[in-house]
Amino acid sequence: MTAAATERDALAGTVARVAADVPGVAFLRPGLADLLRSSGRTGPPRTPAGVRVARTSGPGPWEVDVQIVVHRDRHALTVARAVRDAVTDALSGAAPDARVTVTVTNAV
Repeated sequence: MTAAATERDALAGTVARVAADVPGVAFLRPGLADLLRSSGRTGPPRTPAGVRVARTSGPGPWEVDVQIVVHRDRHALTVARAVRDAVTDALSGAAPDARVTVTVTNAV
C-alpha cells in the first residue's frame, strides 16, 4: 500500500468516526458494494461506507465527500452543517486544506 493510500484510509476512518458521532446522524449511507459485500470476507481494510476521500490532482487538497442519513425528527441542513464543521475540525491538523462536502441522502 502506498503512503498516499495509507493517508487516505486514515483520513477516511477519521471522517467516518467523526461524522457518525454528530447528533442527528442515523448512519453513513452504504453504497451498493457495501450492501453486497459478504460479511465473512477478509482482506485489506476498505474505505468506510458513506465516505469518499480523494485528491483530484497530485499533491492538491483532499476532497472529502460524506453521505449521511439523518433522523427524521432533525433538521437535515443543520445536521449536514454540523457534520461538515466536525469533519473540517477533525482534519485541521492532518489535512487543513481539505474540501468537505456533506450530502443528506435520506431520513429515517
